[in-house]
Amino acid sequence: MASAGDIPALARVWHDAWHSSHATLDPDVAARRPLRFFEERIGTAIGHCAAACVEGEVVGFSSWEGGGIAQVFVLPAWHGRGVAALVLDAAEKALAAEGHSRIWLQCRKGNDRARAFYEKHGWAVMREDDHSLGHMEGRKPVIVWRLEKRLQ
Repeated sequence: MASAGDIPALARVWHDAWHSSHATLDPDVAARRPLRFFEERIGTAIGHCAAACVEGEVVGFSSWEGGGIAQVFVLPAWHGRGVAALVLDAAEKALAAEGHSRIWLQCRKGNDRARAFYEKHGWAVMREDDHSLGHMEGRKPVIVWRLEKRLQ
């Protein structure tokens, strides 16, 4: 589990990973999502957040709320090295422990790499939903894939 002392590192992971995977999908939002945007928001997830650390450095994390996974982000240098699978699994286990048997997450439509990752781990796209991305000046409407998974 992550702690309040991890907030700066978690914000850096979220910032770097989000910009790496989403900036080309939403360049106007990326221009208005500085590190401060992530620092101001990550603290609300600490009670439901799992961090992956290597030699004392936070390299990835997941967070969950209600019956869904809110975030799965890994530093770009750690992509393809199993970190995302570990933090995804931690979130799934936490949701199972809370009594959820069917869980959900949202993935930005067009983020094909993330969608393939989730599908590889047993998730299925159920539909497309209207959503919005926050930034320093407000929100932008986007389409997300809603994925679901039945827990055993």
